[in-house]
Amino acid sequence: MRRVFLVLCPCLALIGLALWSPAPALAAPGERLEYDLRFSGVQDCGTFLDNWTSFYHIVETDELDANGNLLRAFKHVEHHEIDVNSVTGFTIYLHGAFHAVDDYVAGTFTATGNREVATVKGTGVVVQDTGKEVTSMQTGELLFFAGGRKHSRDVQGDQIFCDALS
Repeated sequence: MRRVFLVLCPCLALIGLALWSPAPALAAPGERLEYDLRFSGVQDCGTFLDNWTSFYHIVETDELDANGNLLRAFKHVEHHEIDVNSVTGFTIYLHGAFHAVDDYVAGTFTATGNREVATVKGTGVVVQDTGKEVTSMQTGELLFFAGGRKHSRDVQGDQIFCDALS
């Protein structure tokens, strides 16, 4: 579930910033924001730890109503991640580029595109989250998913990263 939060955390953080900081909330319609986010963590894989760091570069355009309230945030996201096996040092590199929409009216987060892909020499694709997903902003529940299922975190959970590093 950590990757769900990595996708949602930027959105939830921006909600908080929009409510707390007057600058984004008062942005003119069509204003372009550009920023970077970084998250790190550790996942217990039983016999080793997955030490991971995710990097996001986001270009955002906000849609406001006549009163200046944020309705939707349209984002182009570039994602890079490094996962390292704590015992062997084996490392996988994930990357992706996708479009995201934070729809505050509908209460949903939609991501479309290549959210993350990793390949290993001699093995091929070990992680692949591509397609479209719609998630509830309030509960984090996956409401809709269409895309690859064989190597998907959305389908197989975080164990897929442990398997890729084994």
